[in-house]
Amino acid sequence: MKKSEWYKDIFREASNIAISHALTALSQMIGGPIEMEPPEVEIVSRVEFLKRLAERGVSNGFTVMFDITEGLSGLTILQFPKQSALNISAVLLGMEPGSVTELDDMGKSAIMEVGNILISVYTDILSNLMGEPVSLSPPKPAESLYDIEKELGRPDLRDVESIIIFKSRFHKQDIGIESYFYIVPTPESFTKLVKKLESQVIEEVEKQ
Repeated sequence: MKKSEWYKDIFREASNIAISHALTALSQMIGGPIEMEPPEVEIVSRVEFLKRLAERGVSNGFTVMFDITEGLSGLTILQFPKQSALNISAVLLGMEPGSVTELDDMGKSAIMEVGNILISVYTDILSNLMGEPVSLSPPKPAESLYDIEKELGRPDLRDVESIIIFKSRFHKQDIGIESYFYIVPTPESFTKLVKKLESQVIEEVEKQ
């Protein structure tokens, strides 16, 4: 098996544990059972990352950014494409899916409640992978792709070439919700993370 596939398996394993804990909280918040598909994990280039963000729509969906303040350094981004954002907003505000066509402040606030649960999930995943606490700053809104590109122009992120993407899908009955979590680590943090992953890959190989 290729090393990149090992990485994905390790990310997925860490994701499944963390997300299973979040499903209980999400079920209570949204009301009723929620099904989750296994999360997908990719490591992509800077150019591909910006392309994906643009395709999924930053300004017409719901996108927030967080600085990584402990354990690693860099930026993380949580994105709900427009239809997923509208679906969550409708469900949380007790409205019929499809009845919400634009996100207002109340809808954004409701989505952030779900976002907070997902953010705690992803920080748990990173903490599990790193073997040490990982913390994020309070959220910063991203109103457009330019806001994200401006962050990427920071001295610490200027040389970033590898971005990690977690894609999660949730279903409540026939309502689909899709979210993306992007980890934009500094080159030093990416190297640190890769070393941690490589040590776990070696452990997995030795077990077999």
